[in-house]
Amino acid sequence: MHPTFHTSFVAFLKQFNETFDYFECHELLEDYWKEVSPRQKNHALTALILLATSMYHWRRGNLTGAIKTMRTSMIRMEVTKDSPFFENFNYQKLLENMTSAIQLMTSSQKFQAFTIEITNPSLQSQVNQLHIETNEDLHFLIHKHMLRDRSEILEEREREKKRRGDLKK
Repeated sequence: MHPTFHTSFVAFLKQFNETFDYFECHELLEDYWKEVSPRQKNHALTALILLATSMYHWRRGNLTGAIKTMRTSMIRMEVTKDSPFFENFNYQKLLENMTSAIQLMTSSQKFQAFTIEITNPSLQSQVNQLHIETNEDLHFLIHKHMLRDRSEILEEREREKKRRGDLKK
């Protein structure tokens, strides 16, 4: 199976292009990246994770964070440009959109979403067929990292602290 047909990647494209839930885009690709190439920072998936992070920051009005992460995303995209993760969408158009976004950010323009143009009809079909429950509350989408249920994350942190404590003994 081509890596862009993985369920997490299909869901990422759906979220990025249709629901504009960039926080969820980040979560989906981070989990996928951990499956295929954990700890390898110069990876195509990390470039796309940073893209989603940048869009999230921009919409929240954090222009400094948005510009920094967008630039880092573009650098990683260039380093990994031959990756199969970039084969089924218009890579050049995405770079143009990212460049335009940076220009808008640096001139303190309001957030403007753009989409990732999918060039593979089968992949586009999978994205179209995927049904995702959406929360159309813009306030929630903008501040999702603060408003979501974090109990699972906090429990995992506690388990990790205990594990590290046991290793020190």
